[in-house]
Amino acid sequence: MKPSHNFFNGRNIILFVSTILSLLCLAYFTKGFYHLIFDPTGAKDLHSRWQEQQYIYRGLYPYDMRKDSPQIIAELGPIISGGYPPWAFFTGFVVFPPISWELTRWYHAFLNIISLSILGWFAYQIGRPYGKLKAWFTTVACLSISSHTTTLGLGQYGIIINALLIGVFCFLQNRQNIIAGLLLGLALAKPNISALYFFVLIVRKQTRSVLACCLYILVASSVIGGLVKLSPIYMLFSEIQVASYFVQSGSSGINILMNLGINPAVAIILSGLLATSIILLVLFCIKNSNLIYLFAIASVIGRLWTYHLIYDNVMLIFLLIAVIKMTWDKPNQSNIVVLSLVLMSLVIPAKIAEFPYAIILQSVIWIGSVIYLLIFQKEYQR
Repeated sequence: MKPSHNFFNGRNIILFVSTILSLLCLAYFTKGFYHLIFDPTGAKDLHSRWQEQQYIYRGLYPYDMRKDSPQIIAELGPIISGGYPPWAFFTGFVVFPPISWELTRWYHAFLNIISLSILGWFAYQIGRPYGKLKAWFTTVACLSISSHTTTLGLGQYGIIINALLIGVFCFLQNRQNIIAGLLLGLALAKPNISALYFFVLIVRKQTRSVLACCLYILVASSVIGGLVKLSPIYMLFSEIQVASYFVQSGSSGINILMNLGINPAVAIILSGLLATSIILLVLFCIKNSNLIYLFAIASVIGRLWTYHLIYDNVMLIFLLIAVIKMTWDKPNQSNIVVLSLVLMSLVIPAKIAEFPYAIILQSVIWIGSVIYLLIFQKEYQR
C-alpha cells in the first residue's frame, strides 16, 4: 500500500485533525455569536440592513435617504450603506421582519443557528458514505471556516445564503427544479455570492429552475417598486452607483480593473461580463460532472470576480466540500495536498487572512484548486 494511503487513511490522524477543528468551531462560534447578540459595538452590518429595511416598510427607497434628503426619518437616520438590488428587500420581509433592532439580533442568531445546522447536516451527508469518522471530519472542516466568526460578528448573512444554496443543490439533485429556482431567487438577495450559480442551472438545462428564479426576481422587484413608487430599473442603476463607492475596499477582479484607471461603475459591469463569459465556458466544458464540482467552480469564480471582504469567504464552502469528496474518493498524495491547502486557507484566523500577502496566497490556492478540479474531475463522476 502506498505511504500516502497509509497517512491519510490513518484513523488517528483524521481523529486528531477532527478534534482540533471541533475546538476551532467552538472558539469561532462563541466569539461570533457573542458579537452578534451581546456586544454593543457588534453586528454593525446587520444594523445597516435593518435600517434599510425599515425605510422599505415605510414606503421609502433607502438609497435615496442620504444625509441631505428631506425625507430622512429621525429615529432611523440617514443611510450610509448600500449596494443591494430591489428584490433583496422583498427577501428582507423574511430576513428582516418589522421588529425592533434588539430583537433582530436574536432573530438573526436563530436564523444562523438553523443555517449552520443545515451546513453541518449537508457536510455530514457528503462524508457519511465513507464512514462516521470521515463524516465527522467533513462536518467540522466545513463549520470551522474562520470567516463564520466575522460573518456572525458583523451580522452579515452569507451563512444564511449558503444554507439557501445548499437547498438549491439538494432540490436539483432530487429533481425538484421549481423549488430549487425559487431558493436561488431568495439567495440572490446577496448576488455577489449567489449570482453565478444561475449559470449552473443554464448549462444543466434546468428550464423550470431558471424560469422560477426569474419569476421570483421579477415579482419581488415589482412589489418593492410598487411599495416605494419607483421603477425597478431606477433601483438597479442606483444599486450599481452606490456599489461603486464600496468596491474599493474589497479584493476582487473589479479592483484590478480600477487600478487600470477604469471607472468603478464601468469596472463592475466589465467584471460581471468577464465572469459570465468565463463561467459559461468552464461550466459548459464540465456540464456532465458531479454537481458539487460545478458549485465549487461557481463559488471560486464568484469569490474572485466582484466585491468581497473577508467575511464572504464562507461562500467557498462548496470548494472545500468538493476537494474533501475528491480526497475521500481517491486519497492519493496530490488530493491530500490540495485539501490541506484549501482547508488551511479557510480556517486560518481572520487577523492573519487580512494581511495582503495572505490574501494573495489564498487567491492562488483557490485558483489552483479550481484548475486541479477541472483537470481531474473526470475521474470522479459518481
